[in-house]
Amino acid sequence: MILGAVIILYLSSIIYRERVTPVTTNFPVRRLEEEFRGEVKLNLILYFSIKNCPPCLKVIDFLNEPPDGVRVVGIVPEKEIQLLDEIRQTTGAEFPIYSFKRWKRYDPIYAPTLFGVGPDGIIYFILPCVGLEETYLPGYLAEFMRKARYLLRAPN
Repeated sequence: MILGAVIILYLSSIIYRERVTPVTTNFPVRRLEEEFRGEVKLNLILYFSIKNCPPCLKVIDFLNEPPDGVRVVGIVPEKEIQLLDEIRQTTGAEFPIYSFKRWKRYDPIYAPTLFGVGPDGIIYFILPCVGLEETYLPGYLAEFMRKARYLLRAPN
């Protein structure tokens, strides 16, 4: 009976995996209403909370002045969107910030988390923010943009 149960669980997991669309294929970038000057080659979506540890939010300093072709958007929990002025004052965030409600499906396990999303909505990387981003993120993004140039073309 135990063997039968294991086989049923295994088969059901295979069937389930085939019917689930991976979350990483279509981040709804078209819902980002903020106007962006220039061509968007990469969207950096930062899920964060005003309650995150201050060192973890150091990434915001870098994101306030992103490289050319990069649009930055912040997403905070729905209950914090009413505190937008306080969030901006506390964190120094200058980029557009939206409520978590529209992007709940993409909720990361760890916050703050930075999503790298192409102009077509494909998620290319997910980085947890731990306070070391000022050291490695500029080089990481430059290398990513160089190597993934052919992927980061705007959809037709």
